[in-house]
Amino acid sequence: MTQVTIYDKYGGYNFFHKIIYELYLELFDHIEISYHFIGVDIERLSNLQAQYLCEAIGGPKMYEGRNIAIVHKYLRVTDYEFDTVATRFAEIFKSNGLNDEEVKFIMNFIKSKQPAVVTAKNTAMDRIARWIYKRLKKIKGFFKQLRSTFKF
Repeated sequence: MTQVTIYDKYGGYNFFHKIIYELYLELFDHIEISYHFIGVDIERLSNLQAQYLCEAIGGPKMYEGRNIAIVHKYLRVTDYEFDTVATRFAEIFKSNGLNDEEVKFIMNFIKSKQPAVVTAKNTAMDRIARWIYKRLKKIKGFFKQLRSTFKF
């Protein structure tokens, strides 16, 4: 007797594509992550992501994209950003009926890709804040005035 895969149990590609598409709709509006998706075709991205995931959960080989390390090389994704997306993946799979064991299996697969996806130590907001801070430091007395104004 063959074991039913996660892919087969939920009806295959269309089920997972729908979930992943919904997830990316959220991420495209996420204040800390959306900058990664400027100019990205959500339909193409969700198709590729669903193809990639479906192979890992017992579906047919169908991934048409490039190597994920190459795709993410210059995106400067941080551990925080990766973990934020992974958390939303887990939540959206649970809310669509996958059980804890199935979600854990998928999350182990997703987490195994973290070394290939994460390519930066800090976020764009960190880099912007550091840039602003450097310039404000040059204004004589700025931080002293700020501390006295806000009593810290």
